[in-house]
Amino acid sequence: MKEHIRAAHDLLVRIYSDRTYADRAFDGEDTGALAARLVYGVLERDTEIEYILSRLVNKRPQKAVWILLKIGVYALLYIDNVPDYAIVSECVEAAKSMGKGGASGFVNAVLQSVAKRRYTLPAPSQPEYLSVHYSKPQWFIDRFRAEYGEQKLLAVLEDKGTDFVHVRVNTRLSTQEAVVKLLEAHAQEYMPSAAGGLLTSVTPLVKSLFREGVITYQSPSSVLAVKALAPGGRTDILDLCSAPGGKAVYCSELAPAATVTACDVHPHRVRLIKSYAERMHADNVKPVLSDATVFDERWEGRFDFVMADVPCSCFGTFRKHPDVFLQRGEEAIAKLAAVQRAIIDNAVRYLKPGGVMVYSTCTLFGEENEDNAEYILKKGLSLQKMPVPFDNDGTLHILPKGEWDGFFIARFTK
Repeated sequence: MKEHIRAAHDLLVRIYSDRTYADRAFDGEDTGALAARLVYGVLERDTEIEYILSRLVNKRPQKAVWILLKIGVYALLYIDNVPDYAIVSECVEAAKSMGKGGASGFVNAVLQSVAKRRYTLPAPSQPEYLSVHYSKPQWFIDRFRAEYGEQKLLAVLEDKGTDFVHVRVNTRLSTQEAVVKLLEAHAQEYMPSAAGGLLTSVTPLVKSLFREGVITYQSPSSVLAVKALAPGGRTDILDLCSAPGGKAVYCSELAPAATVTACDVHPHRVRLIKSYAERMHADNVKPVLSDATVFDERWEGRFDFVMADVPCSCFGTFRKHPDVFLQRGEEAIAKLAAVQRAIIDNAVRYLKPGGVMVYSTCTLFGEENEDNAEYILKKGLSLQKMPVPFDNDGTLHILPKGEWDGFFIARFTK
């Protein structure tokens, strides 16, 4: 097990110390299943693990040792097929192999205390109970409760999500019926999603269909945002914050006679859009290097449809990206709301009279969502009911439950 602990430790150092996002930390890494489970398990249970360690450690050690302790705590609490003594021993050996032999006795003592449950967790009556029990930051618990109430808070915290991925079929190359027949011929489990795609497992068949551009991975919430825009005709469509390109490509399928200008501020992310569009045979997607917060006078009043899926705090995706709470705190909400309003200012100016704009985020709180929708209304746009399979008044708030990521979507006309 030591090699899995070392591999997990190397990845977690990049995430905790270098502030690398988990999915990027895994890029190009040949990581075994156990190491990956340790990494994502530590990230998912970080708040709980920090609480436990704070009860057992008076002085925090250097970060490399602290991360090793986190791995050990997670393994002791959540990995059932390895004896506790073996987990403790392997973590001690890992410390030695990392040149932290001087801390091996400390690691042993702390993990022995965890194995023997020499700590107390909060009782249900205590204020920090939900934070520790569900391993979410206290500020998140408090803010979610204030905005949504206790019932919705518990529903989100208790929801287990799904192990399936969501895919949609590239209508340029195939049909949903043909892909379903192929899945059935290979005895692959699947189910239709409310967003019109398919929920299934990542198998060699699915990977092959993805490489060929027959399908693509796209969350149901992301699909719904494009359905809300409902682009069509021989029109001009602008996707202001496009990378990696999923929404732009889907727009290009719904409106094959349109031109889709797909923007990002970073050159490497513009290349991602180009690669995505090429894989999906989306010739009408035009990747462009552009900063959405800086007004481009060439685009004023030019576009029939504008997708403003803006940079956000991403707290609606915490189940897929448990490290979001490490990368951002509550203070990010106000900072990003200011950036979002700069983008909105430009998006409104780029839209033609009579044009349609969708504002969307993958986050949960009003400052980035409803408050910005009100800001758009004050600019003279009007809410318009969205053509999606859910009742709405022009706005839709999706909580992270089941296959859905937390999302906010609002449709406007000028």
